[in-house]
Amino acid sequence: MDSMRRHADPALIAQSTAVNAVNVADFEVLAERALDPSVFGYVAGGAGDEWTLRQNREAFDRWVLRPRVLVDVETVATAATVLDTEVSMPILVAPTAFHRLVHREGEGAVARAAGAAGTIFCHSTLSSVRPAELAAAAPQTARWFQLYWSTDRQFTRDLVQETAASGYGAVVLTVDLPLAGRRERDLRTAFAIPPALPLPNISAGLDRPVDTAAGLGAIVDKTLTWADLEWLRDTSPLPIVVKGVLTAEDAELACEHGADAVVVSNHGGRQLD
Repeated sequence: MDSMRRHADPALIAQSTAVNAVNVADFEVLAERALDPSVFGYVAGGAGDEWTLRQNREAFDRWVLRPRVLVDVETVATAATVLDTEVSMPILVAPTAFHRLVHREGEGAVARAAGAAGTIFCHSTLSSVRPAELAAAAPQTARWFQLYWSTDRQFTRDLVQETAASGYGAVVLTVDLPLAGRRERDLRTAFAIPPALPLPNISAGLDRPVDTAAGLGAIVDKTLTWADLEWLRDTSPLPIVVKGVLTAEDAELACEHGADAVVVSNHGGRQLD
């Protein structure tokens, strides 16, 4: 734990949270002040020249609302249903890695926050807690588990079964990471995963990732095909979500091979630029 404290200064965090942040951009500024530069770069950065990262923001900015007037809005609701789970709004918490780099309570705190907001928390394989541990830490939160499928298939099977036994609502298979993206911010700051950071969702028989430059190695099986999705469908009692789809052809193939849903995603611009 001591080796992780250097990544987040508690005094700076306390000072930052006292500032009246009113939007997401404000929180990003405060995070940059509070975190070690290498950790902030890992959280905020993208692959290559970060062209895709910039395009993501610009694409979002092109969406505009068409406000309609003189409609009865005395009672309004943003509630929705996704894979039979009711949520307070059509916004879910996507899977992100290594939460304990930025806060000692890590994924448990974020999951409880998602539950308080009435939405789903997607738990990353690259986290410091197992599915059963997170279920105990955030029992009232609707949870999905994001799966990086390793070369240790029995470990993958056991992880999926633990996810189901722990009351999760879906398995989210990430399919756009056969190799980790070249993240130049991480190279410049020499970002490294602290040796003391637990990674219990990775098989002990596989090499532990050291940094993003070294990639994920056998943590992601490079031989996976659509036929393997059928194996996962047969193995998992939970709905299967395929994350990282960017073409209509792959969306159709995902459904044909057993997916219940897809996530249209370019990994936040962090993999391919």
